[in-house]
Amino acid sequence: MTGWIIAGAAAALAVLGMVLRRLKRRHRREEVLMARVRTSAMYSRLYPVLEKCNQCCIERVLIRPEEVRIVLYKPMNRTFRFIFEAYGLDPVDQPPALQALAQAISLDVECLGDTGKYYFSIHTAPRDGGGSYRWYEYVVQPDYKDQMLRAWYDHSEPDEGIIS
Repeated sequence: MTGWIIAGAAAALAVLGMVLRRLKRRHRREEVLMARVRTSAMYSRLYPVLEKCNQCCIERVLIRPEEVRIVLYKPMNRTFRFIFEAYGLDPVDQPPALQALAQAISLDVECLGDTGKYYFSIHTAPRDGGGSYRWYEYVVQPDYKDQMLRAWYDHSEPDEGIIS
């Protein structure tokens, strides 16, 4: 009986070791891909906007294959659209690259990584020619937005330093 328990424990440890090795390999691939995204020409054009976002009241950030859209709640509904083709860039059609872009954005816009302030969601949308694609979104938590609106209540609408 104890032989079966020991064999089962050894098998469970072997399976756990394989799963951990696979997760480490996947994590390493994601880090390499995110480093590539952060050093790309596309990201170097987007980065100045992301720096300004650290000073803004962000409602949501949408990361789609054709664009990155940033919507502010103060000033109300001001939107910035970074359309890749408008900057002479190809759309980001590979799902791992788009996910790496979303992760890189959350690193450079510090508040997006805080789950108490923003939540991250993954969406699937149909393509025109058939099939589907994934896109990503950061959305402000209602409690954090209310807290920020109360903090800005006595202040006039900011114009300087706001993305446009």
